[in-house]
Amino acid sequence: MLNTSLLDKKKKYLLGVSGGPDSMALLDMMHEYSICVAHVNYNLRDDTEEDYKVVHDYCIAHSIPFYYKEFTPDDYMRGNFQSVARDMRYAFYQEVYKTEQCDALCLGHQKDDVIETIYMHLERDSHPDYLGIQEVSHRLGMTIIRPLLHVTKQNLRDYCDDHHISFHDDYTNFQTEFTRDRIRNTILNQYTDSQKEELLKKGEEYNKKQAIKKQEVDKFLTEPLDYTLVPKELLPDVLYALLKKHIEVSKISHHLIDEIIHQIQSSKPNIQMPIGVNEEFIKEYNNVYIRKSIKQVDYTYRIDHRQNFDCPYFKIRAQGELNDGIPVKDEDFPLTIRNMRPGDRMETAGGTKKVSRLFINAKIPSPLRRYWPVVLDCRGNILLVPGIAKNKEYLSINPDLFVIK
Repeated sequence: MLNTSLLDKKKKYLLGVSGGPDSMALLDMMHEYSICVAHVNYNLRDDTEEDYKVVHDYCIAHSIPFYYKEFTPDDYMRGNFQSVARDMRYAFYQEVYKTEQCDALCLGHQKDDVIETIYMHLERDSHPDYLGIQEVSHRLGMTIIRPLLHVTKQNLRDYCDDHHISFHDDYTNFQTEFTRDRIRNTILNQYTDSQKEELLKKGEEYNKKQAIKKQEVDKFLTEPLDYTLVPKELLPDVLYALLKKHIEVSKISHHLIDEIIHQIQSSKPNIQMPIGVNEEFIKEYNNVYIRKSIKQVDYTYRIDHRQNFDCPYFKIRAQGELNDGIPVKDEDFPLTIRNMRPGDRMETAGGTKKVSRLFINAKIPSPLRRYWPVVLDCRGNILLVPGIAKNKEYLSINPDLFVIK
């Protein structure tokens, strides 16, 4: 029953055990491996003490390290129970996983769970990366292994009976309050074995197509990404994969992807679009990428005389590239070197120019503009925007002060 090809006797495993027949069968099948056990009680039912007793007693009898976490309704009533409970459960697993220095987390999902998951996705007409449940996945830095996905729930109940393994049924599994329970108890329990196999076949076919599509997507998945090189029909999938690297999948919607496509296909050369609490989607001409939101940090440095000078934003030298240097006069000191401010203008050979327009014309990416140095004389005249433009009075081919970004 146990898919031992996924396991290694030399590794250590954390088992998430609820006390039901699936996880108790898994626990018994793996009790000779190096394991520890985590059990969660949400106090959602009046008989949860029975769950605890079944798991705890087995661990004591087999000298297995046992970890227990108890929650109250106040902990999970802030949102969708199943979603919040899942987050709390995995956070607890992560704590134990790190404490015990485990190599993987093993869970008792089985074939009927796979069928339910496939049905739920098809019913919602959602398009996940993988239809069903993966044998190996990752979450919160943990490798998650499900070695019972080819075994039915009845097989596992029979195993527990045959091996005299105690378990405790969660009676809410036979109710219809939650979506998965409703599907299990009012729809799938009416399915024949052949209908269930047909669902599994749909999942396999879908996953094969997704694997092929992933290979195509991965060819373009770089940051920054030149979106003009991506075939139009593949762009939503590439953007989804890009977003998934930075934000939670639950926050990625069809609407978000449609809005991003609308924005990047607009005539605007530069776009900065919030996509999360701390993330923003950036378009810079043909390139797009995602970064942590950056707060503007202004800086100002006073330079009293010619000198070598270093700071996080620029350095001053007596030699350098022609476009980075100007010939300064003694009466120009003290110089001020700072980042661009709103309204900055410069007298260039082509007339008065806004510094912001100079950046745009030079196609300087927006994030770089935030910290690009601007050199002013003691009277407040802008003399130099290194590498981009010089004041019309400072065009000499013999500069003696270079501001290097």
